[in-house]
Amino acid sequence: MTTQLRTYRGIQYDPSKHEQASSAQVDHTYRGLHYEAPLRHEAAAPDPRVELHYRGRAYHHRRQEAQRSLDS
Repeated sequence: MTTQLRTYRGIQYDPSKHEQASSAQVDHTYRGLHYEAPLRHEAAAPDPRVELHYRGRAYHHRRQEAQRSLDS
């Protein structure tokens, strides 16, 4: 497997050499809410039944629409 270099502002770097978040449980607070969980975790699968809001607007999952545009 080859390492893929990334470029940031014209400078190439190896992302594997950057510090990664630990998967060990950590006691932390975010926006006043207390959590005891690892900082590094797998992303949850999107649930199209959940209505998401971003900057005061409803956000709709468009995965199927995006897949159709890629297939055509």
